[in-house]
Amino acid sequence: MEMATLGIPSPAAKLTPRFSFRLRARNLTFRVRCSAEAAPGTATEEEGPVTPSRLPNSLISAANVQKALRGVAITEVDHYGRLGISRGTSYDQVIVAYEKKCEELMNKELDEEEMKEELELLKESYAILSSEDERRLYDWSLSRSERPDRYVWPFEVDITQTPKGTPPPQEPEDVGPTRLVGYFLLAWLVLSVVLSITLNIQ
Repeated sequence: MEMATLGIPSPAAKLTPRFSFRLRARNLTFRVRCSAEAAPGTATEEEGPVTPSRLPNSLISAANVQKALRGVAITEVDHYGRLGISRGTSYDQVIVAYEKKCEELMNKELDEEEMKEELELLKESYAILSSEDERRLYDWSLSRSERPDRYVWPFEVDITQTPKGTPPPQEPEDVGPTRLVGYFLLAWLVLSVVLSITLNIQ
């Protein structure tokens, strides 16, 4: 069973030139290309971005935002576990994990109905974790439901705002000059106390 017939985006290197996709600036842009064996009366080649329709199982709703505000989980589904990745995984790695899971599923000996059900579950998790808005709400809900006593702002769990790369190394503290200034101030304090006592006695 071909992945293209089930509506699954696959790596362009493993397909005949029917479907290919690429990632552009965190938003998935699908490019559809008809093969040369197109049916008569259809265009032999058509290429252009395909705008995905609104997800039927979208998490974005006023009710889910209210749940997240109260610290209630908006879904019981573990989308990260379904794709076999951890939180904080980059959008590029989400695509890689999705393709890997699809390939593993294709290698299993499942009947067509069962295969479609499993693929629909993978597509649902992929659609949520590859969309910035969907994933931001999902991650926020996870953080709020895990610790409802501590409020977490949405930007705190948004992976697009977390610093990428290692932080710069800290400069070593100048212990010697700091200690010298401390000794100088201590000597000045002792000397001023001694002088004030001496002057008061006289």
